[in-house]
Parts: sequence; structure tokens; C-alpha cells
Amino acid sequence: MPKREKSKRLQVVITEEQDSMLTKTAYQLSNPERLVSKSEVVRLGIEMLNRAVEGGELDPELLKALENEES
Repeated sequence: MPKREKSKRLQVVITEEQDSMLTKTAYQLSNPERLVSKSEVVRLGIEMLNRAVEGGELDPELLKALENEES
């Protein structure tokens, strides 16, 4: 039996717009054989963001969005 990967629970506050984007993305990634959850979209997003940062390919517009969140 394969070992279960350890996981951590993270709670974050998101806007209605961000929740809507998560729902829309999950719907677009889903198909009749497999429904994709919003949690899976978040995990995929984390991996994609990490790859972009490590590869020096992060869109500068995304950083501007982070700066706007802090205001």
C-alpha cells in the first residue's frame, strides 16, 4: 500500500472575485469523467507559480496585483 503524502491545511481569505475565478477554472478543467475541485485548482496554481518564479518567468503584472492587495 503506498504511503500517504503528508499534507497541511491552510486557511486564507479570498475575495468574491477570486472565489469566482476558482470556480470558473475548476469548471473549465473538469470533464464528464472527472470533476476538478477548487482545492485542486489552488494546488495546481501553487505549483505553476513556483515554476514561474524558479524559472524567472513570472509575469510582472502578477506582482502588481500582489502590491494592490496590500493596499
